[in-house]
Amino acid sequence: MTPLQTLRSLLRAPILTLTIIGTVGLGIGATTAIFAGIDAALLRPLPYVDSGQLVRIYTDAPPNRFRFSVADYLALQAEQTHFEQIAGYTDRAMAFSNGDVAERLRGKQVSWTYFSVLGLRPVLGRDFTESDGKPGNPPAIIVSHGFWLQRLGARQDVVGKPIRFDGADFTLAGVLPPKVGPLEQGLQFFVAAQWEVPSRKGPFFITTIARLRPGVERDSAAAELRGIVKRMFPIWKSSYQDDRATWSMIDLKNHVAGSIGTTAGLSIAAVALMWIIGCTNASNLLIARVTSRRRELAVRTALGASRGRLIRLLIEESGILAASAATLGVAIAWGGIQLLRSFGPLYFARMQEVALDGPVLAVLIGLTLLSALIFGIVPALHGTGGSVDESLRSMGRGFTGSLAVRRLRRVLVGSQFAIATPLLIVAALLLTSLSELRRVDLGFDTHSMLTGSVQLPPAQYQTPGSVTAFWTELKTRIEALPGVTGVTFADGLPPEGVGNFNNFDLEDFPTPSQQSQPVTPWVAVTPEYFRVFGLLLLEGRLLNERDVPTGQLESVVVDRAWARRFFPNGSAVGKRFKEGGCSTCPWTSVVGVVSDVKYAGLDAPDEGSVYTPLSPEAHFRNLVLRTDANTPTTLGSVRGVLRELDPTLPFSNVATMDELVEQSLAGTESLSILLGGFAAVALALSVVGIYGVMAYYVEQHAKDITIRVALGGSSAAVLRLIVAEGMKVVSSGVGIGLLSAFAFTRLIGNLFFGVAATDAFTFVGIALLMLVVALAACFVPAQRAVAVSPADVLRRDT
Repeated sequence: MTPLQTLRSLLRAPILTLTIIGTVGLGIGATTAIFAGIDAALLRPLPYVDSGQLVRIYTDAPPNRFRFSVADYLALQAEQTHFEQIAGYTDRAMAFSNGDVAERLRGKQVSWTYFSVLGLRPVLGRDFTESDGKPGNPPAIIVSHGFWLQRLGARQDVVGKPIRFDGADFTLAGVLPPKVGPLEQGLQFFVAAQWEVPSRKGPFFITTIARLRPGVERDSAAAELRGIVKRMFPIWKSSYQDDRATWSMIDLKNHVAGSIGTTAGLSIAAVALMWIIGCTNASNLLIARVTSRRRELAVRTALGASRGRLIRLLIEESGILAASAATLGVAIAWGGIQLLRSFGPLYFARMQEVALDGPVLAVLIGLTLLSALIFGIVPALHGTGGSVDESLRSMGRGFTGSLAVRRLRRVLVGSQFAIATPLLIVAALLLTSLSELRRVDLGFDTHSMLTGSVQLPPAQYQTPGSVTAFWTELKTRIEALPGVTGVTFADGLPPEGVGNFNNFDLEDFPTPSQQSQPVTPWVAVTPEYFRVFGLLLLEGRLLNERDVPTGQLESVVVDRAWARRFFPNGSAVGKRFKEGGCSTCPWTSVVGVVSDVKYAGLDAPDEGSVYTPLSPEAHFRNLVLRTDANTPTTLGSVRGVLRELDPTLPFSNVATMDELVEQSLAGTESLSILLGGFAAVALALSVVGIYGVMAYYVEQHAKDITIRVALGGSSAAVLRLIVAEGMKVVSSGVGIGLLSAFAFTRLIGNLFFGVAATDAFTFVGIALLMLVVALAACFVPAQRAVAVSPADVLRRDT
């Protein structure tokens, strides 16, 4: 047969053809799209020059990994010999105003070596130089290509001229090319850091990267890092006592990718299993088709066609189906890739690099070829061979196919349920986890709370008095707005908006040598914070204006979890510690204990938090207010107050507290919806498979069924017999699926919250769901069979 004749033959069975193309195409497209995301995030090299030589260096203090302090960075820069260059960076946000609108933009403060380490060159202007990094020199800045186009009018004469950020002038050194790497994606500017020699070891805020020299062994570089740390330790011992901490390094690609390995593996496994179910369904349908065509194939054999030729004919049909499915798969993959580009960057790194390119297309082609083989070879082998005479004699209306074919079809359907069951269980556990996370008590009423951040430019607010006066006036004016019932400030917000995790050493329980000091979230707040959030005072007193730090931290409030963790058998009030690893600093005292609030994430254990007085001279604050008025109206009023006080100040990161909670759940919610969708499709395909098998079984056994009924067999008994035939297949598949799910969910138990990885209710519930849905799929063709008049069937067969 020619390809055109083969296509016409397939079009004579449009439902079968479209079902195969749709299910297999969905599997190919979804698997390709997910692979494209994994390829971009984990597999392909970083888009930097010789990126395999790039590493990230960090302070390794198990179980914690810290960024570098200025002291660390300067020591590494001075003493290392195994790296071509090192660089450091930290996140920075600054306000930019074009005279009409003030906006807060995201950027980085970077060492002058940053772009040369990565191999990036400005497309316009120059790179940073060593003089740009020396304290006291005019500050220099490099901007993104988008910033240059949108805010500077793509003018080339702006290079070398000052541009104003945060009320200060920065010399525009250069403009980056349109395509940059993942470390620069979404950022608008890069300021040359001018780090001075510090007086203490901390704080730790610099992410350090480096490029290995050619030919340098990583073990040798790692040994050098450990040696530098040992030599540094005595110098800074008064402010950092953890002698167990050292420096380690990882590939920069692994650092950029983050901890998405489990999520990526789970996603690709889910879509791959869905694709396998689609191919299995297609194989099942084609086995039924080739069985019904057995007489035609026998005639071809009798006329001289070899078995190989018949197999090629059937494989050709499978190839056309697979190619058609691949065409649909390309469209689905393209749509999936667009979704990853649009929404993926919110959750995963490097999603802007996702593309339907060479490696991804190779996977799509490979999936297409495998699909053709999976649902082509088996039907072809079962549909050919055997005795021609027997095939010609047996092809009456009562022919039911060989025992081997019937068993194969049952195995294929059972395998679909064995695959779909663990998918549904994992999806159900994730959805249960999401539900449990939504029920987590944050420790306060989240309704009617509005938040946003304000950053005062140091160039405009140079004196402590001007900073204090601004915050005082802002608070006074917002308190006077209609509907506002409380106003406070803090440097961090629940449920995961705290960036300060500080270490400390308790007076009563000093940290033993060779152990790391405890670390908990630290939140700097104004005294009204506890009232606005509705926190309960359990012991002692709250912070007040007398506690405002004047250079030394003397008083803090802790929460109940902190008190129970460190002083389970007594009161925490009056206990003292030294914070930040500083052994020469004065003692800090606990003056009160309040109820718990989640700051490290909804799924994090309650290990305690520390509240410190917010300095009146702090240039950055989160504004938090409660209101019984309409939120958009209140937000407009707050923006109006800010414009009146200083029109150059943007009110950024605006959100209600409920929105912050939803944002913290976004990753879990996306994964739950993704796997839930795949599981639902897998279940639907499995149901289609069992329905198809039972419908074919009923059709081929119609005469036997009617004879049984005609001889006095009850319809109910025959119905039970037919349904039992299908449920045996389903039950075995579900049983195997439960066993595999039991093993698999224990491996990914860290993804679940508030529910056991082997939760009996979920396992039993999913099993019952599978059985009930399969029962309905078996019942419909069985009911149709017993409802047909025996006389009609017998007349049809005569």
